[in-house]
Amino acid sequence: MLEFRFREKAVHGSSKFPLTIYNVNYESGNQQILPLHWHEEIELIYIRKGSAVFSVNHTDYTVREGDCVIVNSGELHSGYSHAPEGCFYSAIVFKLSWLSSLQPDRCQEYLNPLLKGTALFPALIQGDYGELCSLIKALIEDFHERAAGFELLFKGRLLIFLAKIYPLLVPRNRYEEANRVKSQKWNKIITVLGYMDARYKLTMTLEELAAVASMSPSHFCRLFKELTSLRPMEYLNLLRVNSAAVMIQSSYCSILDAALENGFQHLSYFSKQFKKHMHMTPSEYKSHNGKEWDVSMDREIKT
Repeated sequence: MLEFRFREKAVHGSSKFPLTIYNVNYESGNQQILPLHWHEEIELIYIRKGSAVFSVNHTDYTVREGDCVIVNSGELHSGYSHAPEGCFYSAIVFKLSWLSSLQPDRCQEYLNPLLKGTALFPALIQGDYGELCSLIKALIEDFHERAAGFELLFKGRLLIFLAKIYPLLVPRNRYEEANRVKSQKWNKIITVLGYMDARYKLTMTLEELAAVASMSPSHFCRLFKELTSLRPMEYLNLLRVNSAAVMIQSSYCSILDAALENGFQHLSYFSKQFKKHMHMTPSEYKSHNGKEWDVSMDREIKT
């Protein structure tokens, strides 16, 4: 699994083509398929097979094959699947500004509300909006075929997608009002997430994290689990494992060094947590690294 953190630091695409697609295949259920994170780009998540629950901007959406989740810029999002058949999805991540016109025109007038954040994409497309989902599926196919001039075709299809979805855009004030209660709960946890992200390599206790949130440990633990689907210490271990996984990919870093560097005091406990979150041992992950991870624009993630 790639390093997904509270704010994702990955670069998606390039300056000349700020877009990429990730194919993510989880073949068994009851696992987190997308750790909690956010980024500035827009993300279109198309479900190719199976089912899952994605959380976007503090709201859960149950999705199945053919559905599409849309993540606006800066929105916290995550996903998990309990389905026996797992979940296979493709994520299109791109900079919305890439679609801007060089000269002010009518097209730019439609795009400006999205760029300014006064209008937002709806979080879920399904059922009656099959045409939109078909456009997203076509985008994925174009990307993989890479025919001559596919960048032009891709940009054109995205503009068609914007034209078709434009009547469904939601004014920010209405969007925020619909999520106000959950947003208030999240405000109490976001500070803790940032605290954990900055200090995950250090020793932490539940009491320490609860104090950051100004809550009792029991109340904090219940609220954290409600919002993230993980207990505080589980989330902390996920941060540590993801960071260690990135280090393990480097040939110069041993498994023991990766464990110690990321806050694990015992190799056996590290191995247990690594297998829990990555679904393979650290040694298996290291040996698979060269085969399973591709640094090109199109990366396939398998578990």
